[in-house]
Amino acid sequence: MGVLSLFGCADQSRKHSMDKTSELDTISFENLSKKAYEYLNKQQDICTNVYKIGGYQDWYYDQFTGELTFSDKGIKKFIIDYEEVGSLSLKSNTWLWAWENPNLEEKIKSKIGLVRDYGQRRQFEKLINPKWTADQFDGWEMTAIAAYLMKAKGAYRVPSKDSLLYSFMIYKTIRWVDSTKIK
Repeated sequence: MGVLSLFGCADQSRKHSMDKTSELDTISFENLSKKAYEYLNKQQDICTNVYKIGGYQDWYYDQFTGELTFSDKGIKKFIIDYEEVGSLSLKSNTWLWAWENPNLEEKIKSKIGLVRDYGQRRQFEKLINPKWTADQFDGWEMTAIAAYLMKAKGAYRVPSKDSLLYSFMIYKTIRWVDSTKIK
């Protein structure tokens, strides 16, 4: 979902908007979280209704390409370009932001630092600290906030093989694939 911009009376609008303080400059962390969940829930509804996420036989993600692929019977259905948000360890009960994780490729964590930068401006500790005690609620909350701030199209939680680690990612773009066999 792109940022909507209006043309026409641009000079007047730009001057007026420069004088106003953005809601994101004054919002409390609690209200940010609430708005972020509302935003992500709407995006997830779109993903469910349009792309039927959750209804595919297979999914696969690749850090080197930055793609999350959904398929049925070996046929790719759509591809998502994703950004890693962070991971939640159920073993240590900690959240780790992607921007601090040395095991992730730069391609999938190139933009998530924007959330940290915003957190620094607003002094929101959960957005600044790279690792902290957390549970699944925190993982989804950080993902919702990242999705809201970065205007993501949706989000996904990927479990590890032993289900003790979950990776959270947001969708940057989604594109349909024309019946291509997975190699």
